[in-house]
This record gives sequence, structure tokens and C-alpha cells, in this order.
Amino acid sequence: MTTELMEITEAEDASEFTLAEFLEMEHLYRKQGKEVKQQEFCVELATKFSGSANRNGKSIITWDQVHTWFLDRQLFSAVKSKSSVVDSDVVKNKLAILNSSPSAIKNLVALSKAQSVAEKPKKPKAQRVEEISELSFEALSAKDSAWFDVATFLTFRVMYTGELEVRVRFSGFSHDEDEWVNIRSGIRERSIPLEPSECHKVKVGDLLLCYRANEDHALYSDAHVVRIERQLHDKENCTCTFVVRFQYDNAEVGLNCKEVCYRPS
Repeated sequence: MTTELMEITEAEDASEFTLAEFLEMEHLYRKQGKEVKQQEFCVELATKFSGSANRNGKSIITWDQVHTWFLDRQLFSAVKSKSSVVDSDVVKNKLAILNSSPSAIKNLVALSKAQSVAEKPKKPKAQRVEEISELSFEALSAKDSAWFDVATFLTFRVMYTGELEVRVRFSGFSHDEDEWVNIRSGIRERSIPLEPSECHKVKVGDLLLCYRANEDHALYSDAHVVRIERQLHDKENCTCTFVVRFQYDNAEVGLNCKEVCYRPS
């Protein structure tokens, strides 16, 4: 049988977590594994969430709430299958386990309550760093293999393989251009425009988000640096050339500082 999906609709109970907090925990879960369940880690994360400007007027987050979320997330991981073909009985048994945890369902449903992420154009580093601290995101469009800023997360769904997908509205686009995007491979923190004074930080082999324009399109896509032609210049105007190879078609193109963004560490 082919892989199907289960879409979670909205519930009456709102989650204690904001969308930005959820996505940060999802990122930490994938990156750090078992460490995220340790009490000290959960206390630190709960303190960070509670002190965020985005939580003004909302209840504080306790370490137990964070800990429970990670335990619930582990339950959802049980759904994931190594094969793209899933046995229906196995799926039913695993979903029964998930359904036995109301808080797990509650946290997933919270995703469909999708709080808007404000539209923000590319800005100087100081402003971009502040935005990233509040977790602004970009998403990969399957239509043209390019990354766009996220305006709004509309709803979420979980595949029967265990993968999570989000319905994204891209910044500057209408609802006709909404797409389902895989959270693991197609959602990430926004890339940061490279400032002229920071060009020395770029190294051969680095992954950059690069602007590329031709007769058909003008898009930001991932590319790796293959060569750098460095020039002497002041802090206001970079004259270096970054030769990059785009991932989607292997084309090599020379770009200037204004046409590249680096990935946040």
C-alpha cells in the first residue's frame, strides 16, 4: 500500500507553547536526541521561553511542560517507518499508542493553530540577529527548489511514516502559492545577508543561500562556495567575488557580496 497521511485538525484546547517555541524544540529534538529529556536542559529551555518578549501576557513555561513535550515527541517518532510502504496493522497499533497520550495530540494540534510569523525583508545584520533570536524562518519551495521567507504557518499534518509537514504561506505571495513542506528538510531559520565587513568569514565549501537571476526567474537557492576571488576593500563596499555551485543544477556562478546570505550557526 502507498504511504498515506493523517492530518490533525484544530482542537478546542490551546497548547501552552507558541509556534516559535514548538519549532525550536523540534529542532533541538532532532539535533540533540536524548539530552533534551534531562531535567537541567528542560529547566534552561523553560526559563528561556518564559523570559521571551513573545510570551508577554502569557503564562510562564515550566520545565515539566518542556519535559512532557519531548516525551510526547518521542511517541510520535515511533510512527516513523524505515520503508515507504507501511503495514496497516503496525500503523494502527502505533497510532493507538499516540492516541493514549492526550498531551501529545494536544501539542501536535497546536501546530495547526499556526501563529503568524511577521514578514521581514532582508535587513542589516544587527536587525537580522534580533529576528533570528525570535526564530524567523524560511521554507523550501518544491516548485522551483528555492527558499522563501515564511509569512505564516497555516496548519500541520503528520504522515503515517512519522514525518511532520507544515502548510506554508510564503512572504509576498497569495494563498494560491501555499505549499506543504517537510519540517525536517524544508524548514529552517532564515539566512543572514552577508555584510561587506564580514566577507572574510566565508570559506570554500561553505553552504550559502544565493541570489540567481535569469530570463525565467530570480530566486534564492542553496549553493556551495568553490572559489573566492578576494580583493582589498573598505568596510562599506565588498569587491570580492564568490564563485558558487548551485545544488539544483550544478551551475557555477560568480556572485558579489550583496547576492549571498550565510547560514546562522
